[in-house]
Amino acid sequence: MVVLSKQSIQQLSSNSFMRNSMASAASSSAAFFSEVPLIDLSSPDAKQLIVKACEELGFFKVVNHGVPMEFISTLESESTNFFSLPLSEKQKAAPPSPFGYGNKQIGRNGDVGWVEYILLNTHLESNSDGFLSIFGQDPQKLRSAVNNYISAVRNMACEILELMAEGLKIQQRNAFSKLVMDEESDSVFRVNHYPPCPQIQALKGMNMIGFGEHTDPQIISVLRSNNTSGLQISLADGNWISVPPDQNSFFINVGDSLQVMTNGRFKSVKHRVLTNSLKSRISMIYFGGPPLSEKIAPLPSLMKGEERSLYKEFTWFEYKRSAYNSRLCSVETVQLVGVGYILISVVRP
Repeated sequence: MVVLSKQSIQQLSSNSFMRNSMASAASSSAAFFSEVPLIDLSSPDAKQLIVKACEELGFFKVVNHGVPMEFISTLESESTNFFSLPLSEKQKAAPPSPFGYGNKQIGRNGDVGWVEYILLNTHLESNSDGFLSIFGQDPQKLRSAVNNYISAVRNMACEILELMAEGLKIQQRNAFSKLVMDEESDSVFRVNHYPPCPQIQALKGMNMIGFGEHTDPQIISVLRSNNTSGLQISLADGNWISVPPDQNSFFINVGDSLQVMTNGRFKSVKHRVLTNSLKSRISMIYFGGPPLSEKIAPLPSLMKGEERSLYKEFTWFEYKRSAYNSRLCSVETVQLVGVGYILISVVRP
């Protein structure tokens, strides 16, 4: 656990970072949401329940996921050890360009949050031994731990994507999963650490933003966190609700690309993270993305009768570039074909 000194917190409170991170978090407290869909991946009706959750909320959690707890605990332990290092040591892996260590600065467009993070390419050979050695152990040993975790989570993500396809009655069961399994898949893996922020207890009900509101631009996001609260999602009516932490389950987000591929039938969920006043939060997120050259458009098999496409075709590279050039809470206009425009929130991975 990384604990800030009182002096450090006072310094942060007096600068623009604290003011900017708190401005949009005022009056954002929310009760825990008890209706997050819980789906047992071993259940015969899992595919129908997944489709229902994606249509109504764009968010659900899964159990009987098949990811060994050993993989989870090992990687979480190594991540905790890394974030506990002195800042000077962690900054040897900084700045993220795009992969590496980042602290408070989210992306390159001025977004800030009460967060530090590691961003890794899911093709581990792309991450140098020099970077991996910052974790304080044999780079090959760490590479093996990260590889084991990512491989298991990617397999689970593909199983979920194939259940989605079955539930949508798409003839090609791997219509979604093949994009994530492709050797050229542009997937990334991120570990976020949200340090405790005791100072917010004296801030008259205001909250500190750990990671601002956004949607994920990829196809699917798979999140696992420790038992500290902070994650919130936005409902259709615009209300924010807090998601109860569950360290034994994985949370699944529908991404923007999947919303487009289903012609808006599945909903990309807007979410954010608030800080906890006393406890650290560690979250590990796998973002399953397609190859950069992949053309993203509604699947013809999902178009019923005279239903028209709501989205103009684009490549993942084009959309990703727009996401990297946008700020959190901003929107990117995606042209509709013959109808007008639709607004989709975007965020950098």
